[in-house]
Amino acid sequence: MREWTVEGSDQLISDRWINLRVDHCRTPEGTAISPYYVLDYPDWVVVVALTEARELVMVEQYRHGAGRVLLELPAGSCEREDPDIEISARRELLEETGYEAASWRLVSSLYANPATQSNRLHVFLAEGARQVGAQQLDRGEEGMTVHLRPLDTILPGLASGVIGQALHVSALLLALGPQG
Repeated sequence: MREWTVEGSDQLISDRWINLRVDHCRTPEGTAISPYYVLDYPDWVVVVALTEARELVMVEQYRHGAGRVLLELPAGSCEREDPDIEISARRELLEETGYEAASWRLVSSLYANPATQSNRLHVFLAEGARQVGAQQLDRGEEGMTVHLRPLDTILPGLASGVIGQALHVSALLLALGPQG
């Protein structure tokens, strides 16, 4: 399997959150694939944060794309001023929950949706999480609430959608699985 050739590219939307471009591609066999739309997001981090009591630090917030309030893991975009992805993960946990953690480990880096998105998702396991302050929410995150949930109440409910965000389910399983 070989990569496609990009014969041209046009930027359609470019702002703080997203870049949408249209690529004009050709497969190795010569088939033209045009237009092919690609979303360029910043990389994302998701944090599986566990307290000493093995409670999962979670947030509940409204997600407009789904039109629902969802229970999720702390997560967000890597910002340009963050020196590295662990700093991004630490910042997101602190901002969204007011928690810090004693130990941090990068579990995995995956593509979020490689068919149409260029960004990666970096999964961190943060153990020894404890509250050190109040939430420091970004504009638009008003109403986000913090929840501590025992792992034994979350894991059995994954298949029934207790966590509705597929990337967060993947992150949780990776962080807590045999290799996590």
